[in-house]
Amino acid sequence: MYSILVFFHVISALFLGVFLAFPFIMKRLFSQAGHELKTIITTFLTFTRGGHYALILLLITGGWMTMGYSTYPSIEWVVIATLLLVLIGAMIGMINTLLKKILSSEQPEVNLINNRTKLKWYGWCLFLFIIAASFIMTNRGLFA
Repeated sequence: MYSILVFFHVISALFLGVFLAFPFIMKRLFSQAGHELKTIITTFLTFTRGGHYALILLLITGGWMTMGYSTYPSIEWVVIATLLLVLIGAMIGMINTLLKKILSSEQPEVNLINNRTKLKWYGWCLFLFIIAASFIMTNRGLFA
């Protein structure tokens, strides 16, 4: 059973790792217009939904592996790890909401330019939260 949990945990982590490229892909998003822009935003929206599913699977498999198959980590580690995953989910949700607002607007190109700074900021925060979560998750004895 442990190997199945690890498999799903790694697959979820890899899918979440796709968001590390989000700040760099933003340049392509800002250079598009018309139908191409709507297609890219729709693709991003699909990835954000998948990111939320990956986070849920990460929480379930990670919690199961931690509680069922290993020594208990420190309370600080559990709190920080959980907080980082919640922050990652929040950032993905904020990006999702902003992209939906841009997609449904009358002039998506103008709305995208108006929200350019927010999208970049959210993308870089998401990038840093994923890096921090990866560091914390791979160093369980950090707060022992």
